[in-house]
Amino acid sequence: MKMYVGRIVVIGKSWEGSFVGYRVSSRSFPNRRAEVRGRSVMVSPLNALDLAKNPYIAYNCIRVGKDTAVVANGTQADMIIEKIEDGTKPLDAISLSLVAYGYERDELDTPRLAGAVRGDRAWLGIAKRREIRCKEFLLREGEAFMVATYEKTEFESLKIEGKSAQEIAKAAFDLTFERPVCSAAANALPGGEFELAVYNPK
Repeated sequence: MKMYVGRIVVIGKSWEGSFVGYRVSSRSFPNRRAEVRGRSVMVSPLNALDLAKNPYIAYNCIRVGKDTAVVANGTQADMIIEKIEDGTKPLDAISLSLVAYGYERDELDTPRLAGAVRGDRAWLGIAKRREIRCKEFLLREGEAFMVATYEKTEFESLKIEGKSAQEIAKAAFDLTFERPVCSAAANALPGGEFELAVYNPK
């Protein structure tokens, strides 16, 4: 039996390098796509009028800095990468942003998610209505962890593989949860730079 978990944030490390992944799963606003814009990936609705119904459906889901990639299900991604670029430790940047923004004030009190990778270290965070949690991970090759907005709100391991950002984005889309819409990934290349990719099924 499949499960609906909403938006999914993934951190991991392949044999090629560390990566972040993101998947939009949606019941209410499935008409969205992901697009690479410079050193960011933006999720936005195909119909701009949908923003009047819900302001939370357009945002940068991935931001890449000098040596760090950030992934999130809202505008907190921008705050996190900016703080990291200013010298804030990733765990602190994620914590501060989730405290500042809190959960989304929509009809479902949707949690805010965030993740980041730098080398073999990674971080995950979630802001729910009555709880904020953040954790640092030391990644080994072949390891990945996820957190989602519904049902899978604990930090848990998963199997996701890919040798490139494109393969990781597709693997994130193919995770066995209901109502996939689009996905994205950032994958570290030799030398520390990140490549970005998206997967839109239509």
